[in-house]
Amino acid sequence: MSTRQGAAIAAVVAPGLLGVALAGCEEPLQPVSEAPTLLAEAGDYTAWARPKNREERQPVVAPHGGFVDTYINDVVVADLAMVLPEGLAEWSDGATVVLAGYDAMEGGSLVQVAVMHKQDGVWAWEQYDGASDQPRFAGRPDVCVGCHGAGEDFVRSFRLPDPPKK
Repeated sequence: MSTRQGAAIAAVVAPGLLGVALAGCEEPLQPVSEAPTLLAEAGDYTAWARPKNREERQPVVAPHGGFVDTYINDVVVADLAMVLPEGLAEWSDGATVVLAGYDAMEGGSLVQVAVMHKQDGVWAWEQYDGASDQPRFAGRPDVCVGCHGAGEDFVRSFRLPDPPKK
């Protein structure tokens, strides 16, 4: 029997089955969800801890706004509390640092939010203009990697824990 004959017989013998097959295709498609941004995952970062010597807004020459508030998640807090004989060579996976950049030391307008997050040994960044909830850029932009490469495991605002003093 040819393919054409088989198709004709199937169409005559089982017209109900074809309707069942097509009905499954008529279900509404579910939207493809995008991965949440680092900023969305951070949530209310302003409730996070602040690194030592960064408890208050600091003037900076970095491109994050003239004055920044620095926030660290619980992973960074735990890393900073580690007392290892050799110190800490790198930040742990899950480490997140948020810089909120302002145009004035007191008050002022939020001009930028920068988020950096380490996962699987690799840092990723996002940068937002003002109060935008959409990143201006994300991932491993050359501008971030190039500048942060001068930091200790890419963090420039504060240092990795040193070995304990003897």
